[in-house]
Amino acid sequence: MATEAAPTTAEMLAFALDLADEADRLTMQYYRGDAAIQEKADGSLVTRADQETEAYLRRRILGRFPDHAILGEEEGFAQGADASARWVIDPVDGTHGFARGVPVWATLIAFERDRVFEVGVASAPALGTRWWAGRGLGAYRGALPARGHTGERIAVSDVVSLGAAQVLYGSYRLTLDAWEGRTERLLRGAWRTRGFGDFWSHCLVAEGAAEVMLEGEISPWDIAALLVIVEEAGGRLTDIDGNATIEAGHCITTNGALHEQVLRTLRGEE
Repeated sequence: MATEAAPTTAEMLAFALDLADEADRLTMQYYRGDAAIQEKADGSLVTRADQETEAYLRRRILGRFPDHAILGEEEGFAQGADASARWVIDPVDGTHGFARGVPVWATLIAFERDRVFEVGVASAPALGTRWWAGRGLGAYRGALPARGHTGERIAVSDVVSLGAAQVLYGSYRLTLDAWEGRTERLLRGAWRTRGFGDFWSHCLVAEGAAEVMLEGEISPWDIAALLVIVEEAGGRLTDIDGNATIEAGHCITTNGALHEQVLRTLRGEE
């Protein structure tokens, strides 16, 4: 009896995009509506959209791939029998903005196989835009609502000078406090700085609208999907030592050309 072939990266990406379609429908039901906002033990917020969307994503994933592991912001880690395949999901990245009616939030869906992230989707229905990528398939941006999962291919900028770069960051306080306070020198040396924050800034680097994004404090589910999108667009997302990881608790995203200079500045080497 022949063994069934493992799904290709393209097939996993198509499934993730289907998941994002339904996630958009669920989250938009509560955006600027009755989101039932609650405060978690750590002081962060959670809404009905976070809870219901993650529960839905878990049901769909395990219904099709019962042996896959899942890591999500709201329900934590669910380990399947096949630990070589894992999904990392954030039902609403940017919950605080979502709760205040700010449109900069997204559902993030990533798929990892054999310790390599193959698929990343960042769907932002309130912005009317989705970004996605598959390992070896390129990175894309498309308008929402989705029409056949088609979009334009995106790529990072070719800016090679920090003095010509647009540098973005998340929390102002966390950014300044990170990397022993050396962020200020980097920001002062940039052409322009803005604190857009959350998933959007990484996507702006991926599509060439900015060159650097700094996250002084971050969780794995906040950047797993973005790692694939940034890398497939030609950029880099790493920790301060240059490792492409989602586990460091911080991250630096660049267009690639500026990456080593940014790391050296944050490490105090120049």
